[in-house]
Amino acid sequence: MAEIRPVSEDPKRVAPKLVYLLKRFIDEWSSKKLCVVHHPGFNSAHLPLFMSIGTTGISNNALAAKLSVTKQATSKIVKELEALNMVKSEKSPDDARVVMLHLTEEGTKFYNYLKRQVTELETQYRKEVGSKNYEIAIDVMLKLVKFHETYNCSADSATDKEIN
Repeated sequence: MAEIRPVSEDPKRVAPKLVYLLKRFIDEWSSKKLCVVHHPGFNSAHLPLFMSIGTTGISNNALAAKLSVTKQATSKIVKELEALNMVKSEKSPDDARVVMLHLTEEGTKFYNYLKRQVTELETQYRKEVGSKNYEIAIDVMLKLVKFHETYNCSADSATDKEIN
């Protein structure tokens, strides 16, 4: 059984703070490097959804499930991406109830640009921490995401005893 350690007394090693900082820095990087330069209307909130559509397309329902967000949330961002001429939606040829999302020609070009930039950033990460450590970090983040997907940090998960 894993040893349970108290929260680090070193403020530099508090996990939620580190996640917050890394997210903030990545958002800043993406805003400067990716979004503003080529498509001023495109912002970091569009990025996960846009990249998840990919070059093969995806249904709105599958996209919402993939990102663990509501269909309404994906629909809102899809409409914004359609207004930017990055994404198009069309009825599935197999089932008219299903809306399929695809990148436009402009969206595909931008998608390929984004992939190159992210690959470059990952290359810099690997140089900074080493490939093995980078892969370990990715594995750890995947496990933490899975933990939160199943744990759900709801109010029900904490007892009064834990809070007091």
